[in-house]
Amino acid sequence: MSGKVEEFKRKLEEHERKVEERLSAIRIDDLLASSMQIKTALVDGIGEIRYGRLTVEDILAINSIKDPTERSIEAITRMLRKADPAVTAEKIKALPADIFAKIVSALAKEITQNFR
Repeated sequence: MSGKVEEFKRKLEEHERKVEERLSAIRIDDLLASSMQIKTALVDGIGEIRYGRLTVEDILAINSIKDPTERSIEAITRMLRKADPAVTAEKIKALPADIFAKIVSALAKEITQNFR
């Protein structure tokens, strides 16, 4: 029985060592690079859109906007602009309301996790 306990302890220590190595290997530049990745989302009835994740800087700017609709427009603009520099708030505002609502719905999880 003690052989099994020793084997389990050895495996646990090895696992903990590997986890610690992975955690210590994370660098801020690695995290920054991941924030620049372009993601895709499927928008019902429209197709796939490309967007980037919001940064802390984005969230600070968005949170300074009082009107909730303007805040949503700014969030969507910033996310889509990361994948397509031609996106502007004016263009987002010119979208038909139902299209805008579908885009917001498709990106809602990404947006709301940044405002908790």
